[in-house]
Amino acid sequence: MHRPCKTLIATAVLSLFSGSIAAQDAKKEASLPAITVTGTSILPSSVENLPGSYSVMTRQQIEARNPFSIIETIREIPGLHAVSEDVAGTHLNIGLRGLNPRRSSRTLLLEDGAPTVFFAPYGDPSAHYSTPIERIERIEVLKGSGQILYGPQTMGGMINFVTRPVPTNGTAGTVKITGGNNGYYDGHFNVGSGTENGGFMVDVLKKRGDGIRAEHQFDLQDVALKGQFKISRDQRITGKYSNFQEDSLFSETGLTAEEYLVSPYRGAVFANTARSNQERFTMKRDTVQIIHEWDLNTDMKLSTQFYYSKTDRASRRSREIEIDNANVVGELDNEAYAIRPRQYEFFGIEPKIELKHNTFGLQNQAIAGFRYHHEDIDRKKYELSSLYGTETPEERLTARVKALSYYAQNTFFSGDWSFTPGLRLEDVTSKKRLYTGSNFAFDNALETSKLQALPGFGFTWNGLKTSTVFGGIHRGFAPPRPDRDIGGGDRLQRVTPELSTTTELGIRSSVLQSGYVESTLFNMDISDIVVQSGSGANTVFRNEGKAQHTGFEVAGKINFGELVGKANNYYASVSYTNLFAAKFKDTGTVGGEGEDGYGFYQAGYRLPYAPKHTLALNLSYEDQQGLIGRVGVTHISQQFANTGNYRGTSPAGYCVTDLDECGLFGEIPSLTLVNASMSYSPKGQKVTYFVSGENLSDKKYFSARTNGLQAGRGRMIFAGIRYSF
Repeated sequence: MHRPCKTLIATAVLSLFSGSIAAQDAKKEASLPAITVTGTSILPSSVENLPGSYSVMTRQQIEARNPFSIIETIREIPGLHAVSEDVAGTHLNIGLRGLNPRRSSRTLLLEDGAPTVFFAPYGDPSAHYSTPIERIERIEVLKGSGQILYGPQTMGGMINFVTRPVPTNGTAGTVKITGGNNGYYDGHFNVGSGTENGGFMVDVLKKRGDGIRAEHQFDLQDVALKGQFKISRDQRITGKYSNFQEDSLFSETGLTAEEYLVSPYRGAVFANTARSNQERFTMKRDTVQIIHEWDLNTDMKLSTQFYYSKTDRASRRSREIEIDNANVVGELDNEAYAIRPRQYEFFGIEPKIELKHNTFGLQNQAIAGFRYHHEDIDRKKYELSSLYGTETPEERLTARVKALSYYAQNTFFSGDWSFTPGLRLEDVTSKKRLYTGSNFAFDNALETSKLQALPGFGFTWNGLKTSTVFGGIHRGFAPPRPDRDIGGGDRLQRVTPELSTTTELGIRSSVLQSGYVESTLFNMDISDIVVQSGSGANTVFRNEGKAQHTGFEVAGKINFGELVGKANNYYASVSYTNLFAAKFKDTGTVGGEGEDGYGFYQAGYRLPYAPKHTLALNLSYEDQQGLIGRVGVTHISQQFANTGNYRGTSPAGYCVTDLDECGLFGEIPSLTLVNASMSYSPKGQKVTYFVSGENLSDKKYFSARTNGLQAGRGRMIFAGIRYSF
C-alpha cells in the first residue's frame, strides 16, 4: 500500500471518530470517566478499566525510598530486572519478564511519552542514558495490550519517566545537596513559577564520584528548561529542552577471572597501570519536546507531539574480547584500543485524538493517531595500536530510518465489563551503508522495508467489590540492534524485527482500605529471535530463534498502623516475580542474543540474564513528627550468562591462557542486598534531612559477564539535605 494512501486512511479514521462524537453530543453519559490524560502520561485517568498490568511510582514514594540511582527504583517494580553496570545508574540495562536486559533494547523507554531515551528507537535501540531521578515526578510501567498505542518496542512492556510539572500557583522549587563515600556528591536545583495561565521551570543537576572500580570516575550534568502556557481556554502548549553531558572513566570491558580474584575493585591489571585511566565514555545529548493539547469539546481532545534528539557519544576501550563459536577472535591485548565515536539524530511528530462516544448504544472511549519518525545514524570504529598511537579507521555503518506508525484503540463499556480491541501498524524503511578499511572505503549497501500489523485485545471486569479482573493478548514487536546487520565477510544482511505474542490474566484489589495487591499471570512466546549462525568469516545473523517466557508477578502494600487505628504508620510492601519458564523452544549450533550468545543453545535451555526469582521487600515507619524510616531487602536468584548455560569455567576452545578464563562464562550467583534509609522533615519547616545506604553488608559480587566480569557496587552510604520552597 502506498504511503499517501495510508495517510489518507489514517485521516479518514480520525474524521470518522470525530463525526461519530459530534453526532452523539446529545447522548453524553455523566457516568463515563472524564478524559484528563496529558501528553506526558501513558496511563488513563480511569485506571480501573486499564486492560493490563501496570505500576506507578510517585515522587513522594521515590523520596521516601531515597535510592542512590534509578536502578534501585526499578528493582522495586514487579517484572523488571535491572543489571547494574555503572555506579551512576545512567547506562540502563533493564529486562522485562525475562527479556535480555542488555542496553534495555527490548524495553520501550519514554520520557514524557516521547521515545527520546534511546540513541535511536528503531535503528539503534540502546540506552546509555536515563532521565535523572531528581527530575522525575513519577514512573509509569505498562505491560498489557494497551501498550500497542506506543512503539516500537511492544513485546514485554514499557516505562515512561514523567518529569516534574511547571508550578501553577506561584513560585516553587527545591535545592538538594548530597554527599557520600567513594568521593560521591551531587547538587540539584529546581525552581519554577507560574499561574493557571502558564509558567516556566529550570532544573540543574551535577553529579560526580569515584565509581565502582579504581580509575572508574564519573562526571555528569543535566540541565532542563520547561514551559507551559495556555493559548486559549481550550488550548495548551508545553515545551521542554534538556541537555545532558557525561565524561566518565566508565568502561564497557569487564575483568578477567584472575583480575576479579585479585581485587574486584582494583580495575584491570595492566603491565602499564597508566592505561587504566584511558578507558573513557563521553556523551552529549540535546532533546526538544513540544506538546500541543486542544480540548475540541467536552468529549474530544486532540494532542500533537513533536520531539527531537541529537546524541554524540564516544567510548575508548583498552581491550577487546570477541569470540565466535570456535576460537578467540580478539584477545586481551595490552597494546590495543578500540575507539567508537557515534552520532545519532532523530525527530518525530505525532497527532493523537482521544474521545468519548456512544457507538452501538454503548459508552466508548477511543484513541487514534499516527506518527512520522526519522533517524540518521553514523557509527564509526577506529583501532589505536598503542597508548598514544594514531587512529586507524576500521569500520563505519550509516543508517537512515523512516518509520510510519498508525494506531487505533477503542474501549467498549457494558455494565461491569470493558472490552478494548486495538491495532497498530509499523511501516519501517531503512537504508544502510557499510564502509571498511583504513580509508573507510564504501563496501556495500542494503535497503529493507517492513510493514507489520500489531493487533491487541484486552478486557476488565469490575463485578467484584474493590477488585478488578483484567486480561489481554497482543502482538509484540522489537527492532534488533544494528550490529546484527553485519554478517560474514563484512557484508550487510537483512535482519527483521523480533515478534512475540503476549497474554496475561490478573487481578488488582484494595480489599482493605489500608492496602492493595495486584497479581498477574503472563506468557510470552517469541518468534524470529535474531540468532548467530556460522563462525568467523561465515558468521551471519538470522531470525530463527524461538523462546517462551511464563511466570507471575505479585505487588502489594499494607499500612498496619492505619489498619489497627494507630496514629503512626507501619508499612510493608513487596514486589515479587517468579519467572518459572524462560527458555529456548528450538535448537541451534551457536547461540544468539549477541554478546551473550557464546556456544550452542538447545530447546529447554534457560535464557541468559533471566533470573527465576526477583524480590524487593520493604518495612517502613512514618510518624506524625516527620520521621520516615525504612529497611529493605533485594533478592535476585542465580542467572546464566550465556545461551549455552555454562556452569563453571569456560568450555574448551574459547578462552586460552592469556585470557585467564576471560570472565565471560559460567553462572552469575544469586544475590541478596540489604538497604535502608531515614529522613526527617520537622513539622512547620521546609527542610528534609536524609541518609541512605545501599549494600549495607558490603557484599562482594558481580552483576554481569558481558565483555568480562562487571563488579557490583560495594557499600554506599550517602546523606544530604533538601530544602523545598
